[in-house]
Amino acid sequence: MPSIAQPLEFPRPQPTGYPRLENEPVFDAAKHLALEMPTQITRLDALGYSEETIAACPTDLGITSTFRILSDEGAACLLEVARGLSPYIRASGERVSRSVRGGVYQSQFLRDFCMAPELTEAISAMCGAPMHPHTMPHQLGHLNYNPLKVGENVDKWHVDTLRVDFVLFVTDPNKIEGGEFEYFNGTADEVRALKDAGQDLPEDKIMQADIPGAGYGVLQQGNMVVHRAKGLREEGERITLVNGYVPADMSYPDYTRFDQLSLVDPETIAASEYARHIAWMGRESLSTQLQDFDFSDDRDGFAGQLDRVAALLSGAAAQLRATEKIKMDHFGD
Repeated sequence: MPSIAQPLEFPRPQPTGYPRLENEPVFDAAKHLALEMPTQITRLDALGYSEETIAACPTDLGITSTFRILSDEGAACLLEVARGLSPYIRASGERVSRSVRGGVYQSQFLRDFCMAPELTEAISAMCGAPMHPHTMPHQLGHLNYNPLKVGENVDKWHVDTLRVDFVLFVTDPNKIEGGEFEYFNGTADEVRALKDAGQDLPEDKIMQADIPGAGYGVLQQGNMVVHRAKGLREEGERITLVNGYVPADMSYPDYTRFDQLSLVDPETIAASEYARHIAWMGRESLSTQLQDFDFSDDRDGFAGQLDRVAALLSGAAAQLRATEKIKMDHFGD
């Protein structure tokens, strides 16, 4: 039986350096959400992934067509919040020059939107598998702002440090020149091989999301879909939001890349949030074993269940203790 975890509540402590926004709008799902289902879903097999690889994923979803998430009023409120958080913009490593991570600690509107049950239910339906809002707050409501230099890409070709996320346009892409969201119609291994050979990605395999306006986005299995955000071709404002999810089924291996997050987020935040995330996974995995207890002589089965939890905890501890210098993973522009 699958081990279905209970969601994790938002942390009670407020970290230093994250002042709360004042006079922000109050999130109201009934007014601010306008959820629609995507008309098309590109599956992982269509991208070229093998059955074996897909079997290790919590969903076979690759990437969706564009779908609506926010109403006009909701989009306007989110833009107000994103602009209110702009004084806290900083670089996110060598990939993104201007972003805000951890805004859910500062904005109640942002937090309530990213963790809205109605939104999570819709995302789960698209995935065909139960999802929870990501247990690490810095993976919720991540905001990317366009570079100040015209032509500089917002983000390089990459895969994400989490499994499932959506990319939402906070600003209207039709009011700017450039800033397109693109993804590669193939596998990450294909891109890696091309880049290692010094070759550009084939133009016929680069796809662009058609975004009708603010409040629309795409859902993807971000660690499997290679994607990027292009730069503006003239001065303008481009803001997107990335909201992450974790599979509720604990039988799938964790994909959190602490080594990469430690390059982006403050060290105290990254380590604390990661350790809490792993503790949640361990607790929920053990909880399932307690709840589904039955008498049996299947010693190998019991040992295997405990081994999986032990491997999760020891692997995470090794990541936290690692001291070797690492580089940020990406495939360049």
